[in-house]
Amino acid sequence: MTVPVSEKNFLEKIASYIPGVAGYREREQRRETDRRIRDFLAGRLDEGRAGLTALRNAATESGQLKTLDAIGRLDRHLQKSVSSLRYADYGFSGVFDQMKIREAELDQICAYDAALVTEAVALSDALRALSSAAPDGSALVALTAEAEQLDLKIARRREIFEKPTT
Repeated sequence: MTVPVSEKNFLEKIASYIPGVAGYREREQRRETDRRIRDFLAGRLDEGRAGLTALRNAATESGQLKTLDAIGRLDRHLQKSVSSLRYADYGFSGVFDQMKIREAELDQICAYDAALVTEAVALSDALRALSSAAPDGSALVALTAEAEQLDLKIARRREIFEKPTT
């Protein structure tokens, strides 16, 4: 079976971050691709969370309680996203296994995953950069908003995967 150009483009973008991503065409490939993407995203977000320790220590030493609160909120959002990614069922289970996925739906899933990977990588990179700087309350607020949006998108990803086709 030939893979459409649009799916190749999305998969190439995802594969630039996650080697070994096969595709969404065959049922077993969908499961493996879903698992790899979620493991990658959870790992990148955990890397970003690890950088919060240095920020938390610096804020503690300088007595910045508001900054500590902001770090705590950001950490909770990231932890929720990581848990959502790690402990969800591996994609396309149950009724979805029996359904035929149309090309437009595959394109939607591929595009969504490509955007999600890009956003998670950017957030993780921003967290790493922030962890090497002095605690900055406004930067933490902005990153917390990004983490909240990412968490919503992770929840939305599950809805897309579980959405029945007609």
